[in-house]
Amino acid sequence: MRNRDILSSLVWLGIGILFLVGSLYAGLFRKGIPGPGFLPFITALFLIALSFMVFFPALAKKGEDTEKKVEDFFPEKDSLPKVVLGLAALSLFGIALEYLGYLATTFLFLMFTSKIMERKKWKTPLILAVFTAVCSYFLFVVLLQVQLPKGILGM
Repeated sequence: MRNRDILSSLVWLGIGILFLVGSLYAGLFRKGIPGPGFLPFITALFLIALSFMVFFPALAKKGEDTEKKVEDFFPEKDSLPKVVLGLAALSLFGIALEYLGYLATTFLFLMFTSKIMERKKWKTPLILAVFTAVCSYFLFVVLLQVQLPKGILGM
């Protein structure tokens, strides 16, 4: 794990530095209010800090990596298919959002992912999907007045 931690932290450090430089070019403030580079700047600082939090402990570890297998990375037997199905569902969410609208797509996405991730009865995923979709819709559309895709149902 030592070498993987060092390598991954260096990759994230590089990405953080790229975000930092890009945010400075975009501008942090304009006329006293946050500019387009403000959020990427904050994100860059977090990425850099987190990469250091992984890098220095990994550097302090003694010894080399032991040979790891895929089974060690995915401890449960069905972990890999769950990850693949989750990524596929997320991709379909992005595609279906324009056609079905936010409310329906979010409900279906949450229902599917909660059902495949945890093999529970239908009641828990149904309650979770309805509650989350309705609450997020209320937050964005009613309170924050953000326009979300309405889709063919007009919702």
